[in-house]
Amino acid sequence: MRLLTVLADTQPSIDEVMAVLESHDLTYSLTDHTDGEHWTLTVPVPAHAVEPVEDDLEAITGNVTIIVEAPMAILEAGSNSSRNRSNRRPEWLSFERVSRSELRSKARSQLPSFIIFATMTAISSVVATTGVLLNSLPVLVGSMVIAPLLGPAMAASVATVLDDRPLFVRGVKLQLLGIVVALVTALAFAAFARTSTIISSVVDLEASLGLGSHGLPPSLLVTVAICSGVAGGLGMATTGITDLIGVMIAAALMPPIGVIGVAVAWGAPEATLGSFVVVAVNLIAINVGSIATLWTVGFHPSDRARIRTTRSAILRRVAVLIILLALALRLLELVSALL
Repeated sequence: MRLLTVLADTQPSIDEVMAVLESHDLTYSLTDHTDGEHWTLTVPVPAHAVEPVEDDLEAITGNVTIIVEAPMAILEAGSNSSRNRSNRRPEWLSFERVSRSELRSKARSQLPSFIIFATMTAISSVVATTGVLLNSLPVLVGSMVIAPLLGPAMAASVATVLDDRPLFVRGVKLQLLGIVVALVTALAFAAFARTSTIISSVVDLEASLGLGSHGLPPSLLVTVAICSGVAGGLGMATTGITDLIGVMIAAALMPPIGVIGVAVAWGAPEATLGSFVVVAVNLIAINVGSIATLWTVGFHPSDRARIRTTRSAILRRVAVLIILLALALRLLELVSALL
C-alpha cells in the first residue's frame, strides 16, 4: 500500500484530481486550507495501482504536485480483518509491482556517493581476501554483507528498461569502478600478506584458490549469476526486500575477486585468469537476468513512442552482453582445461 498526497492551488485542478480518484474507485480525504487557494488531498492506493493513477494525474492541467509515501501500517477499524483472513487470497499470490516513478527512485536510492561506495567496496575486498587466505566461508559471507554491489547493477538495469540514460551511465560507471577498486584492494592486501612469513606459512594455497569457482562447470556459474539478477530485478520491481538479494549478488563476485589477489601475490596465473573470467561471467549474467526480469514484468517508458526505441536499445545491449558472456564462458572452459 502507498499513501498519495496531492497538492493543488486551483479549484479546477482539485476537481479534476477528485474525478480521477473517483474513476479509480479510491477513497480520499480533502483538506481546504484557510487561505482558500491551496488544497491537500490524501489517498491510500495499492502499490500496483499507483502507476495508472499517476498517469491520469499527470495529464491534469494546472500546478499539481504528487507525493508518494510508503506508510508503516494501515489499520482499518471495524474491518474484522482477523476473522475474515481465511477468506482472503494468500498474500504471496498477489504481485505487487511498484510504479515506474517509484522504481526509478528506488534505483537511485541504491546508489551511494562514490566515496562511500569505494570505501565499502575496498573494505569488503579486504575481508574477502582475508577469507580466501583463511579458507573461511564465514569470513567470505561477511564480505558479501558489506559489499555495496547491488545498487549499481540494479540501477543500470532499471535505467535500461526505463530509458534513463544518466542513471544508466552512473550505474555502469559504478559497476566498473567497483570492480576496479575491489581488484586493486585485493591485490594490494594479498601482496602485503605475501610479505609476512607467518601468514605465508599457514596459507593452504590449493584450498584457497579453489574458492574462486573457476574449476566449476560454467553452466552452474551462469545459473547462480542469472538467478541473482532475476532475484534482484524482482526485488526492485515489487515491494520485496532487496538487502539479502545484495548478499547473493556479492556472493557471485567477491570470492573470485579475493582469489585473484591471492593468486597474483602467490604467482598462480591460471587461477588468476580463471577467477577474472568468473567475475566477468557473473557480472554480465547478473545484468542480463535483471534487465530481462524488469522488462518481462512490464516496465518500460510511459511514452508509447519511446517503447519501440527502448526495446531496440535493450535488445542491442542484451545481445552485446550475451556475446561477451559466450566469449567469457569459452575462455573459462579453456582455462579449466589447463588446470
